[in-house]
Amino acid sequence: MIIPEKTMYRTISLIIFQFLMLYSIGQDGIDFHPPLKIPMYLSGNFGEIRSDHFHSGIDIKTQGTEGHQVFSVEKGYVSRIKVQANGYGKSIYISHPNGYTSVYGHLNRYRDDIADYVERMQYRKKSHTLDLYLDKETFQLEKGELIAFSGNTGGSSGPHLHFEIRTTSNQHPTNVLQYNFNIKDNVSPRFLSLFLYPLDKTSHINGNAERFVSKLVRDGDIYTIPYGTTVNGSGSIGISVEVFDYLDGAYNRCGIYSLEMYVDNRLSYSHVMDEFSFAETRYINAHIDYAERIRSSTKAHRLHRLPNDRLRIYKSSAGNKALQIDEVRSYPVRIIATDVAGNSAVMEFTLKGIVPVITDPFEDEGANTHMKYDRQNSFEDGPVDVNIPPNALYRDIDFNFRSSPPAGGSLSPFYHIGNREVPVHKPYTLSIKSPGVDPALHSKLLLISRNGENETESAGGDYRDGAVVARLRTFGEFAIALDTVAPVITPLGNSGGDLSGKKELRFSIKDDLSGIDTYEGYIDNQWVLFEYDPKNELLFYRFDEKRIMKDTIHELELYVSDSKGNANLYRNTFSW
Repeated sequence: MIIPEKTMYRTISLIIFQFLMLYSIGQDGIDFHPPLKIPMYLSGNFGEIRSDHFHSGIDIKTQGTEGHQVFSVEKGYVSRIKVQANGYGKSIYISHPNGYTSVYGHLNRYRDDIADYVERMQYRKKSHTLDLYLDKETFQLEKGELIAFSGNTGGSSGPHLHFEIRTTSNQHPTNVLQYNFNIKDNVSPRFLSLFLYPLDKTSHINGNAERFVSKLVRDGDIYTIPYGTTVNGSGSIGISVEVFDYLDGAYNRCGIYSLEMYVDNRLSYSHVMDEFSFAETRYINAHIDYAERIRSSTKAHRLHRLPNDRLRIYKSSAGNKALQIDEVRSYPVRIIATDVAGNSAVMEFTLKGIVPVITDPFEDEGANTHMKYDRQNSFEDGPVDVNIPPNALYRDIDFNFRSSPPAGGSLSPFYHIGNREVPVHKPYTLSIKSPGVDPALHSKLLLISRNGENETESAGGDYRDGAVVARLRTFGEFAIALDTVAPVITPLGNSGGDLSGKKELRFSIKDDLSGIDTYEGYIDNQWVLFEYDPKNELLFYRFDEKRIMKDTIHELELYVSDSKGNANLYRNTFSW
């Protein structure tokens, strides 16, 4: 039997890849203890595409519940404890003598001695939020020692354990699936969609300047565009693919480990998710098809590297450049997605090169200014001043600007700054001259933004020398607004009267614009630890008989303020 050359090439490539993978996994001889005793099924993996960042660890399912015991994966010491309302919520970092640091996030609570230590620090600092760096002697740990209990704190959208392995020397997160955890993966990645798009005004797909989008047809682990679909083009063409990995025991869409593209059987693009630094993770907005993310919330990998994309994940020998269609012929394209376990899927299609289409120059709506990504850029028009620092953009752009009438209670027109589909890396400064308002209200001025559904939200900013000035990381529509409304504090259940036998006080706190900024609770004029859960708009205090006397009447005062200094005070008395 004669094996086709293309099939033989894929088979050999896969065998080599799996051999190298197994070698890289086992070469350190590391044998970590599992962080949980329950079977480890994942809802998220390393390198998964998230908003403005790559996922830096794995999310381990906890059977829909909280309170599972969490264990140190290796001997070491607690080097950091962080408590925050968002992010990882309650988290703990353990440094190990083998050169790695393990991280455990979204915890419900720490074990008793660690919890007592954290609470003492919170009362000392009078803050729920903490970021503590500890010495080697405070909490030394053995491999497999209990450290905490799983939960749903911080930015978690459901009970699970976020778990990371970092290199201690530089704190770079590494791919947890490369270590010896018992996480089964016999499922190949799956391609969902293909996107082709002209990259300049002289390029075309199927004779026009619009995107080509196609769902894919599957035959085993081979994916193609539907039979009979014609795809031709000319000039510089961008290619993006929507592709996910899946693991045993879960239907969650996870991130791809390796993605390669071959054109004319030559490697033209390659990236591998082994590690990254937190300093570079925002470059994900250059890596993904950002325009498609804004348009349809689709998470697609861009298969060419933008000029100011500084991620370390790319294989430089591949070139990682856009596809250039400069001949009237067929261009065979093959894209291979592989996971850490060596499972792979292939997507194939052919793009036919045609004679370039000559069209009239395309003009964007509104004023346009060409901006170089590696230079300082500025724009001024009437009351609007925009300053963009060097390397805030990922590529050169044609910056556009226009305005539309005031809406949604704004004090100024909405100014359309750039294109929402163009990502921004570093903050730029937007200044809009303020309309005439009472000087006593200057501190209440801010910018608001409007999304594609015409919903408005705070964009921050402060009054400064006759203008409202903000540092922003997205383009879009912005206007000036006024926030003079204090947050609303609503008791949940009884907050007064006889609370004997109750375990906690609970309040809903909401703000309609600039957002909750500070909160403080006092019982009998003494600061007490209220914890804030933003995703549920919940503020709560757990009764602690070490700090308040039982069987007496107490006075409660709760202060909540927003980012513009509007404050509300709730008072009540209760017996406990």
